[in-house]
Amino acid sequence: METLFAHTYLLITGKLAAGGLLALAVPPFTRLERGFYSSSGAVYLAAAWLMFGGDLYLYLSQTGQGPVEALPLALWGLFSLLFTAYYLTLYVEMPVLRAKLFPAALIAGFAALASSAVGLAPQGAAWPALLGYVTVLWAGAAITGAAVTGMLLGHWYLIDTGLDLAPFSSMLAYCRRCLVVEFSVVAVVLVALALTALGTDPVWREPLGLAFSSRYALLVAGRLLSWAMAAVLLFMAARTLAIPQTMAATGLFYIEALVVSVGQIVAHWLLFRTGLPL
Repeated sequence: METLFAHTYLLITGKLAAGGLLALAVPPFTRLERGFYSSSGAVYLAAAWLMFGGDLYLYLSQTGQGPVEALPLALWGLFSLLFTAYYLTLYVEMPVLRAKLFPAALIAGFAALASSAVGLAPQGAAWPALLGYVTVLWAGAAITGAAVTGMLLGHWYLIDTGLDLAPFSSMLAYCRRCLVVEFSVVAVVLVALALTALGTDPVWREPLGLAFSSRYALLVAGRLLSWAMAAVLLFMAARTLAIPQTMAATGLFYIEALVVSVGQIVAHWLLFRTGLPL
């Protein structure tokens, strides 16, 4: 149980690493100083190695078959190595190698997320349900990376005061799309699992009943509130950029990153206690 708890929460760092790397593709590489990518990439690279190191410790310390299996662990290790190789190319003039390592690291990161998601699903779950778990974790990684990268990009405007607003606006639009996608994916997966529970598959009846019981109702409400607050903050950031006031928009992105992170913590607590991808 302790290993499952630790692994479930470690996945938040994995989501940050993979989603953050994905978000770095949003602002054009030629429009920003390379310092933005190296400083932001260092945050996500540290998260990648934390994910791998934590899972490696859990894998070596667990007895018998547990939630940390060899394949996800190997994929997180591959992701960390490829990410490291890509990060090093930011300090040298090797554009061809950089262009090849970035998608390779990105694929490895989302493959590791998918493999970990499958391991968290209840035993006996059909493949459509497994696909739902994978999609929810991918969507969570995207919004987590988008929110934190938006915060870091806004901070970069305090350094490069002459930078135009196009990269910030594109990141804001990307963050908004990621939020809509995550909410939509979770809603579709929960409806599908509920319909399955009403049918012939009893696997989902207990998790659904537990998630929406009085014991966890406030946490589910908090998860919904985190989406609503994140949407309001993005709306406020868009209005602030229209003035334009990049410093105020950056402050809103700081709160956005915090709200999204708290939402992920609540989601992973519910995942640990109920087994449902929220």
